[in-house]
Amino acid sequence: MDAVLKVYAALARWGTRDPAEAQAFGTRMKQAGVEPFLLGERAQSVLGSYASDGELYALRGRTDGYLTACQHRTAVQALQDDFPGVVSSAWAVESMDDFDEALRDVADDPTPMHRGQIPSWAPKSHWWWWQPEPVAMDMREFGDRLYAGDLGRGEPGSADWLRCGDKKCWCYTAPG
Repeated sequence: MDAVLKVYAALARWGTRDPAEAQAFGTRMKQAGVEPFLLGERAQSVLGSYASDGELYALRGRTDGYLTACQHRTAVQALQDDFPGVVSSAWAVESMDDFDEALRDVADDPTPMHRGQIPSWAPKSHWWWWQPEPVAMDMREFGDRLYAGDLGRGEPGSADWLRCGDKKCWCYTAPG
C-alpha cells in the first residue's frame, strides 16, 4: 500500500501533464492485480496513516500545508476511484472522515495554489483544489503564509517572484 500510495501521490503532483496518461495509469494498475493486497490489514493501516498525515497537512492549510493536503486527498481518491472499496477498514474510514473534515474547516481560507499545481485530470469533485473561491489575496500575504514571515513589505514588488506567469491563474492579477 505504501508503494501504491507513493505512485498515486506522484500522480497527484503531475499538474498540467497529459490527463490521458493519468487515466492509462489507473487502467494499468487495475490490470496488475494489486487489489487483493490493498484490502489487507497492513495495507489498510498504511492507508489510514496516510490519511492521518494528510489531515495534519490540512490543519496547516492556512500556511504551507494545503497543497500537500490536496495531493494526499487526491491520491487517496484516485486510488479509491480505481479500486472501489479500498477504504474498507474502520480505521481507514475514520481517518478519511477526519481528513475531509480538516479540509472543510480550512477550505474558506487556505493558502491558494498556482493553477499549474492542480492536476489537469482532477475532476471538479476534488473540490479541495479550487478553494478558496474566489481567491482574494495579494502576493505579499501569499508569500508570508508560505514562508511564515515578512518578504520585505517596504520594497515594492518584492513578492512578484511568487507569480507563476499563467494568465489564467489567480496570481496573474493579484496585487503585489
